[in-house]
Amino acid sequence: MPEIQISIESLSESIKGLKPEELESLILSLCDEGEKLLSRKKELQNKKIQTLTRKEVFDVSR
Repeated sequence: MPEIQISIESLSESIKGLKPEELESLILSLCDEGEKLLSRKKELQNKKIQTLTRKEVFDVSR
C-alpha cells in the first residue's frame, strides 16, 4: 500500500465535515467487525433482509 502523509488537523477537518451516514460508515470501517456490519447495513438498505420487530425481540414465551 502506498504511503501518504496527512496532517492531523486536515484529517480532523475532513471528519468534521462528514454527513452523519458517512461518519457512521467510517466508524464501522474502523472497528474490527466493521466489514460485516457495513455489509448487513447495505442489505437492510437494499431491503434484502428485514430487521426483527420489537415484539419478535422482546416477546418471550414461557
